[in-house]
Amino acid sequence: MYGLSIFLQSALCLILISVCTLSVQLAGLAWVRVFRKSPKLRRATLAEAELPHVLVQLPVCNEGHLAVRVAAAAARMDWPKDRLTIQLLDDGDSEGHEALAAAVRAVVPDDINFHILRRGDRKGFKAGNLAFGLAHSDAPFVAVLDADFVPPRDFLHRTVPVLIADSGLAFVQSRWGHANRAANWLTRVQGLLLDSHFAVEQEARFRAGMPLSFNGSAGVWNRTAIEQGGGWTGDTLTEDLDLSMRCMMQGWRGAMVSDLVVPGELPQTAAAWRAQQARWTKGHAQVARKLLPQLWASALPLWKKAAMTMQMCQFAFYMLAFASAVISLTLMYMGVVYYPGVAGLGLLVTALGIFSSIGYLYLGQRMLERHREAKLVPSLLLAVVFPSGLILANTRATFEAFFSSRMDFNRTTRVGEIQKGGWRGAPELIVGLLLPAFAFAESNWNALFFFFAVSGLVSIGAMGAAGSPKTARQQITPGE
Repeated sequence: MYGLSIFLQSALCLILISVCTLSVQLAGLAWVRVFRKSPKLRRATLAEAELPHVLVQLPVCNEGHLAVRVAAAAARMDWPKDRLTIQLLDDGDSEGHEALAAAVRAVVPDDINFHILRRGDRKGFKAGNLAFGLAHSDAPFVAVLDADFVPPRDFLHRTVPVLIADSGLAFVQSRWGHANRAANWLTRVQGLLLDSHFAVEQEARFRAGMPLSFNGSAGVWNRTAIEQGGGWTGDTLTEDLDLSMRCMMQGWRGAMVSDLVVPGELPQTAAAWRAQQARWTKGHAQVARKLLPQLWASALPLWKKAAMTMQMCQFAFYMLAFASAVISLTLMYMGVVYYPGVAGLGLLVTALGIFSSIGYLYLGQRMLERHREAKLVPSLLLAVVFPSGLILANTRATFEAFFSSRMDFNRTTRVGEIQKGGWRGAPELIVGLLLPAFAFAESNWNALFFFFAVSGLVSIGAMGAAGSPKTARQQITPGE
């Protein structure tokens, strides 16, 4: 028993140090964001006759009216019509294709070079869809817009000239806005998390000259970088991170066009959000498994290897949190008294994690001048609580990435879709309720240190009763 206690406490220390490293990374990025000036983006000044051919890709899959909306928005973008090609890449069910095509043709002017392409299978998911579209165009610049985004008219004029002016840029990324941010507390929390990702993390990486990842939508690529990076591949669920990291390993760079905001929509149910986050977590883990050996065998500088490793391994937080909880509960059940150093480290890492997370989230709002908005304080607290409820789902996703070859792509439920399926929050709710029960049964109130995990699991589990990530296909009509 003594030997097991030593082993478990040693393992716990290693896990806590790893979690601490992730927290320190957040603090470091926040410091860079505050104290380092943004590099001035160069923009090529070209006459209209000199503007290049641009391909706009709209990958969709059973998106209903959102596919029609993004097609209409793309067709309204300001760019010479003879040098603009738009592809609606329909990866959805075959029975809905004709209705979608008719609805899109009703809202896209006849003088727009607009193509509706359907490949007939979902091999490679979104990556396969994008690669299929690229094979039908030779445009040197490629914009990617998911179905739930609405680009402004000047989107191409504010992005493409940046790529033209700097031949070393693989892509430029705009900042995501959130059209349905105020729909409920869950969307407010997602807004905070994504605001900080773009306004703090991505912006800090750009300012520091660190490797940057494409976010999958609302950006424009240099086609040469796509091809030299190996193209879109469907062997991970985060094709955007995968291609970005491969390009960064070859010396390409990414840039943020931070003053350009492209509004999108956030998942409005816990089931949809959980499915989205599990897919992203699994994808990050798959990319790490795929690329880390190549990265560390490369001749890149050590600092760049470390930065890219940290970026790819952010998924590890949930697995580490899960392992920490299991070990801690096992030690409590054994009645072990923690060594003072282990107990102190646990308190330090917990405090550092909470304060760095809240500071990171608040800084994002401060940078966007949203820090005086109503409901900010409860939103900040919930932004720490709700992600804790993803520990089970994201830990499972991580294990699947390393120990399973399954490649299920659960598309994020869109706003307004009809949801079907039963209660999806049972595992979170059960575990969230068992933790306090365990503390009471063992008369060990140290278990209450799991307050955030308990609150998050119960919250996500209870909200999971509202729906499932499985959805019925929307019906659309021409001109909708």
